[in-house]
Amino acid sequence: MAAAGHSSVIDKAGLLIIGGGASLFYFYFEVLLQGSHLTIFITIGIILLISGCTQVLVNNINSSKRALQEMNETLEQKVKDRTEELRNSELKYRTIFENTGAATIIIEKDMRISLANSQFVAISGFSRREVQNRKSWLDFIDDKGQRTLFGDETPSTGALSIVGGKYVGCQFIDKLENRKDVLITFAAIPETDASVASFTDISELKEAERQIYFQAFHDTLTQLPNRALFVEHLTMAIKRTKRRPDYHFAVIYLDIDRFKLVNDSLGHSAGDDLLVAFAERIRESLREIDILARLGGDEFVVLLEDIEADDYSVAIAERLQIALRKPFRIHGKEVFAPASFGVVLHTQDYDLPEAIIRDADAAMYHAKESGRSQVKIFDRTLHEKALHLLQQETDLRKAIHKGQFQNYYQPIVRLDTAALVGFEALIRWPHPQLGMVYPGSFISTAEETGLIIPITRYTVEQACRDLKDWLEILEGNLELTVSVNISSRHFLQASLLNDLRDALEASSLPPHLLKLEITETALMVDSEETMRLAQRLKDYGIRLVIDDFGTGYSSLSYLQRLPIDTLKIDRSFISKIIDQPENNRNIVEAIVSLAHKLGMTVVAEGIETPDQYAILLDMACELGQGYLFSPPVPKSQADQLVQQLARYAGESGCVPYPLTTWLAN
Repeated sequence: MAAAGHSSVIDKAGLLIIGGGASLFYFYFEVLLQGSHLTIFITIGIILLISGCTQVLVNNINSSKRALQEMNETLEQKVKDRTEELRNSELKYRTIFENTGAATIIIEKDMRISLANSQFVAISGFSRREVQNRKSWLDFIDDKGQRTLFGDETPSTGALSIVGGKYVGCQFIDKLENRKDVLITFAAIPETDASVASFTDISELKEAERQIYFQAFHDTLTQLPNRALFVEHLTMAIKRTKRRPDYHFAVIYLDIDRFKLVNDSLGHSAGDDLLVAFAERIRESLREIDILARLGGDEFVVLLEDIEADDYSVAIAERLQIALRKPFRIHGKEVFAPASFGVVLHTQDYDLPEAIIRDADAAMYHAKESGRSQVKIFDRTLHEKALHLLQQETDLRKAIHKGQFQNYYQPIVRLDTAALVGFEALIRWPHPQLGMVYPGSFISTAEETGLIIPITRYTVEQACRDLKDWLEILEGNLELTVSVNISSRHFLQASLLNDLRDALEASSLPPHLLKLEITETALMVDSEETMRLAQRLKDYGIRLVIDDFGTGYSSLSYLQRLPIDTLKIDRSFISKIIDQPENNRNIVEAIVSLAHKLGMTVVAEGIETPDQYAILLDMACELGQGYLFSPPVPKSQADQLVQQLARYAGESGCVPYPLTTWLAN
């Protein structure tokens, strides 16, 4: 409106100027041409010219006035629209700033908080008035967080720019000095010296991380460090040994003797409770700086930190041993859980933690072999033994894969005629580098590693095939049997009967011609299950022999209940039957008598002299084997014996063929 009024004044002034000019111009011509007719025409022309110019001028002025008015209106609208946009933008960003879901602040160049949203005010514990322009944001950050942000330098003007756009984890300190884990996100505000910082509460995430870390490096049952964490501690101890010649440490490896018995008798819940109580009793006997870890099962390991002398660690092991001999109260029962200990003393010679654990385990295993509940110190001979066993296990696996094993056969004879009645299959290992390896050198390793099962499976399959070949050579003139030793580990396998059935069916050998030799100790492992399995074998037709009878622990009641066909008297009794007649002869005679009363036959093994043979024959012992008749021989020699038997049967009408005749030939 002001612009329109201003334009009206200009219009009026213009018209006055034009009118005044026209009047002066007219007056001048009138004086000049007074009394002339030309005056009238000139006057009319001037008036028309003035009118035309006036109209043009008025039109231009009106046009400019309208354009100016439109420009003013447009400018006013743009100002209104921009003002509204700015107002909406500010409202939008304030709303976002206030409702980000995270505590957010604006940090000025001098570290002062110029603006804080409600979430930040809430977690700080202060009022908004106390925070804005009165607090530095560093007042809410712990010292460790400040060191993370600025290093060792003191925060100064512009120092925040070094972390712009980064994520920083630290602890937030509120008004009451309470702390919580937060993640701070920084971003610079363009064209200013200020920055925006958002604080996200990650306390639950950090707690979850701590729980995950604890579960990853601790045993869930006993809450002790696990193998991974123990290896870390052991690694640091090794590094300290390299840096400090005066620093020494030792490692003790221990496990509970006969822990399986607790699980089998009282249940796994009782076993778990025993492990917890066992761990607690060990911990009570250690110092605060010592590390106790559970490696798995009933195996524990102790790191004795910063010890002064080797005898200290041995004393600790003995003290632990004494403490563990006291009974534990588990599920209302007294349970004894003594342990075997292996100790590694000279740890300065090691570079790898796994090597220390390995050697401590080897010493502990040696303690168990020596009678359990003992403390053994590791030495290099144990390490060499461990290396030998490891190499032997590797070689055994290769031998199984390449089929290197062979069966040797020792004849079994009737003592009254010395005639062949069968063979015992004995495994042999022709090692590519070591030559012939006998069972006593590798069976224990095979049993410990589980490799005894495929080895025994091979022995049975080969023995069945070989016996079938011999029976075909004999053409029914003589029925032979073959005996195979079965380890306790294989005997209790659910697959045993299927393995035997497969071997017999593959060779078409009747089941009653296969005998399984099992030690009496193996039969006592799980008596009820043993009796069920033995009966299934008996029902299938396979005959059972108790091997090395008299050397282990057996119960006569179980012996009577088991479907046993034969007792084999151990060679240790036969070898002394002459030298110690009062003891061994009476024992052998009692075994023979017992077997006969139970309806069993007897095999005496290890017969080496005619005198032993005569005494056993006098006792009415039915069967025997030993070097007096024949050592174990390869299949080729057994083939010769069977072929000789076949020829003899054809010539003599199947008269019993004394094995001594074959030996003489």
